[in-house]
Amino acid sequence: MKHWSKTLLAVAAAAFLIAPQARAQDYPSRSLTLVVPFAAAGISDNQSRLLARKLADILGQPVVVENRPGASGMIGAEAVAHAKPDGYTMLYGTHGTQAANLALFDNVRIDPPKDLRAVHSLFRQSTVLVANAATPYRSLDDLVQAARQRPGSVNYASAGSGTQTHLAAAKLQSAAGISMTHVPYKGAGPALSDVLAGNVEIMFSYPESVSQHVAAGKLRALAVAGTSRLDAMPTVPTMAEAGYPDAALEGWSGVFVPAGTPDAVVARLADAIGQVTRAQDVVAAMAAISSFPMGLSDREFQRFAEDEVPRWKAVVRQSGARLE
Repeated sequence: MKHWSKTLLAVAAAAFLIAPQARAQDYPSRSLTLVVPFAAAGISDNQSRLLARKLADILGQPVVVENRPGASGMIGAEAVAHAKPDGYTMLYGTHGTQAANLALFDNVRIDPPKDLRAVHSLFRQSTVLVANAATPYRSLDDLVQAARQRPGSVNYASAGSGTQTHLAAAKLQSAAGISMTHVPYKGAGPALSDVLAGNVEIMFSYPESVSQHVAAGKLRALAVAGTSRLDAMPTVPTMAEAGYPDAALEGWSGVFVPAGTPDAVVARLADAIGQVTRAQDVVAAMAAISSFPMGLSDREFQRFAEDEVPRWKAVVRQSGARLE
């Protein structure tokens, strides 16, 4: 009897170990969900839908984009962190959901580095500093000198407190030792409209949003917040080239799954996402909006995301931003 008990226990243990491997080999066997923690029709949503279409072709299963906006992305991030760790629920994560929000909110209910497993990076994207063409600022140095001479006199718009458009300005103020007046809006659209109207002097915005206005002479591009020049604005210097290397700030995105997702499933997803981000048509489409693949997979991307937490926390502290 004891012999049979030991045999049954051994069989049960083997089955327990083999079952996840078998499930991973069959993965995916049904549709997947990609949670986008932001509203539809934005940059994140557009990138996610392109990713979903391409992933579906590679994985052989539908990939459904589900927008779950709110709390600067934390509502969607929390939903994925609490989902079943089977690889069928993914998060379009960003520097905000994985790092900056930990300093922006007092009541974050998840710990992204522990509760979400990095799968593969997507794209890095920088903003560009633009000024209304009627202002006297023809270079970044013109702006900095004016802000130094009259602290608080230069006003800048943003898409809202804690957004990349706000934090990029905070980074510049810290690097240049200047003080400007923040005018936050509920979204990038209203902010840009007021800069174009001359109600606010400057703002950091995304290249695809401002390039047409720069070309039309309505806005003047002063500097790129990223580490490299943009194909869409090849004559616009980076912050480093303009003399303020510590003002550089790039946002980023990537795919995450709930912690505890089997390694084999993560590897399958990582391979598929890597194929998507390397595809020539995807690279070209993203370059057109000044987004560039990062090329980090699995553990390498996990380390990157974890290292970003203290960096973005410092930027948030510099900005003084807090969200309820």
